[in-house]
Amino acid sequence: MNSPARIPFTSTNASVLLDLVRASAALLVCLEHWRNLLYVDYRQIAAHRTVFAVPYVLTDAGHQAVVIFFVLSGYLISGSVFRMTQRGEWSWKLYLTHRLVRLWIVLVPALVLGALLDSTGLGLHLAPALYAGQTGTHMLGDIAQSLHVPVFFGNLFFLQTILVPAFGSNGPMWSLANEFWYYVLFPCAFLALRKGTNPGARILNVSAFIACAWFIGKDILLLFPLWLLGTLLAVVPAPRSGPAIRILAAVLYCPLLFFLAKTHVVQGVASDYLLGAATFVLIWLLLGAKSAAPENAGVHLARVGARFSYTLYLVHVPLLVLLTALIAGESRWQPDARHLIYGFGALLLAIGYSYAVACATEFRTDKVRGWVERRVLGKALRSKEPVPAK
Repeated sequence: MNSPARIPFTSTNASVLLDLVRASAALLVCLEHWRNLLYVDYRQIAAHRTVFAVPYVLTDAGHQAVVIFFVLSGYLISGSVFRMTQRGEWSWKLYLTHRLVRLWIVLVPALVLGALLDSTGLGLHLAPALYAGQTGTHMLGDIAQSLHVPVFFGNLFFLQTILVPAFGSNGPMWSLANEFWYYVLFPCAFLALRKGTNPGARILNVSAFIACAWFIGKDILLLFPLWLLGTLLAVVPAPRSGPAIRILAAVLYCPLLFFLAKTHVVQGVASDYLLGAATFVLIWLLLGAKSAAPENAGVHLARVGARFSYTLYLVHVPLLVLLTALIAGESRWQPDARHLIYGFGALLLAIGYSYAVACATEFRTDKVRGWVERRVLGKALRSKEPVPAK
């Protein structure tokens, strides 16, 4: 009797669920920035405060969403490293070409568009206190001080938080430096420890790892274990779990995510590690959904949301800052009906803008990667690499 054909991972429910996680994480980041820019803090709400308790909790987990991105990225990128070495196709040139095309295809436009939007707001003298970081948003500094050419190129080469600040108003770019240097650190460590690596290469990789670790500093290194949890997901077999277990895991995970976003009991790196461990368990269980995914509207929505999650993450803040300056000025709103309508209009505009940018950038990643490989490496793209979490 013939065994049933193996379903490609990209056609499984597990793939759809990971897309849903990735899309949700990007949306959480966007929602936190949107709410912080436009609306007063919870303790400043003048009326019906209890009505807004849950919405305010749900829009305060942007940092926790980045932890999810780190774990997902570790799973996807380390998996690609393992596959390249197993096929005997490993080369730093090929690997870095894949990674840099994936990062720069959105990062370069994000930096240019951010410069244009921030310069517009500053040039028109819209809400000077907002652009100076003086409106209590908890997310903006003095934008003019970080809107310079050296900072632009520092962010282009992933030196934000190391040698330069994040560019302009685009604070979320801090995590891109972490991502890039984890992309470098992991192969160095893996190749240094891998059986069969010749002594000279082993020494070079150990030396490169130490040099990079020294250069990037302890703040970025402290979050590297979160990324490595994703690596562990790439080597630990997925469990034989049913839908009920996965639903239970999600039901338990979501309150923990938002509790860690609000609590003062567990803070800082300890909170990140706790959430990282919970994210590892959740994704591990989701990877057990190996059956074929259906074709329906929910699956399509998850796929589309994941496809432009990286773009949404990178481009939404400068536009939201400019929109805030135009419609709210220097004072944040009370969350009353009229201002909620205006605010949701701004949110939808930011999401639509991000999708439009993705159509010209992120959605063309495979085509651009193939073109770069043919020009730079003199070869055609052999296989479609998994898309990084961010």
